[in-house]
Amino acid sequence: MSNATWWARDEAGVRVVPTDSALSVVRALPPTGLIYSARMQGQEMYDSGGVFTQFYEALHLPDYFGWNWNALRDCLTDLHWLSAKHFLITVDDAHAALSDNPEERDILFRALKDSANFWTGKTELPGQEKVTFQAVLLCPPENQEEMLRDLRAH
Repeated sequence: MSNATWWARDEAGVRVVPTDSALSVVRALPPTGLIYSARMQGQEMYDSGGVFTQFYEALHLPDYFGWNWNALRDCLTDLHWLSAKHFLITVDDAHAALSDNPEERDILFRALKDSANFWTGKTELPGQEKVTFQAVLLCPPENQEEMLRDLRAH
């Protein structure tokens, strides 16, 4: 794990963190301002419907959410219905998310990485605070390397 601050403006963030890790508080603290934190359960994400339900409920997605991967990606790169400027997505037991469907798991990881990259690359406009987006995938230590490999494949 790098020593960089998680909330650096120029660092897109999807991180795999073992549940037994000791993390410096200084590294994990978000910037000042409004933050929205959504915590989801990977064990409830056994299929795409479970993934969409977890995101819908945790992020209070709008009623027009289309319940498909493109709609999820669109919502993660919009987030206008939430008044925060900093977003933290946490998935507990992330190793269980779509564990029987590697193709859809790849789509989920790509959606998270694409969203983090979108917010990192978005131009900061005068008078508007830079939006930060971080995703933390929590897993048992024995699953960390596999999760990192899967995440790096995108």
